[in-house]
Amino acid sequence: MEFFQITLLSIIQGLTEFLPISSSGHLILTPIIFNFADQGLALDAILHLGTLLAIIVYFRKDLTDLMKGLFDPKGSPETHHLARCIILASIPAGLAGLFGAEWIEANLRSPTFVGFNLLFWSIIFLIADRYGTSNSKSNTELNQLGLRQIMFIGCAQAVALFPGTSRSGITIVAGLFTSLSHTS
Repeated sequence: MEFFQITLLSIIQGLTEFLPISSSGHLILTPIIFNFADQGLALDAILHLGTLLAIIVYFRKDLTDLMKGLFDPKGSPETHHLARCIILASIPAGLAGLFGAEWIEANLRSPTFVGFNLLFWSIIFLIADRYGTSNSKSNTELNQLGLRQIMFIGCAQAVALFPGTSRSGITIVAGLFTSLSHTS
């Protein structure tokens, strides 16, 4: 694998990870567009790990506050609730990844599937933005989330294991459909 390919994929990962577009989908399509060999899931995982490390460094204070809020009974109830929400919402995606990663890798990394998913979720995002917030009950804040809403958001994140599905985008959509306010 060439230095240029790794550099280009790193830039694409860095730019797309924080937008409601699928970074993994773009990592799959880039080699096709530039006529590179498919880098495979191992490099994709390394690129995602690099992004995760950058997130941990950048949000270290917030993450420290969340950890304190989770274990400190005298701390902020809002922080404790948010930490619990994050943990509970991670369970469905964790289980889906644990039991489905090999199948997803073997069957869903095709450019056709990724292209379809990018298009499909773009349409769903537009619908959610238009109708998910028009609901008069769309004023729930993060500290008001119930277990059903948390698990719905977690299951949506499990769907994001499919290449071409944005994890941040589908989390936003699930939040809007569970009446979270746009700012939450």
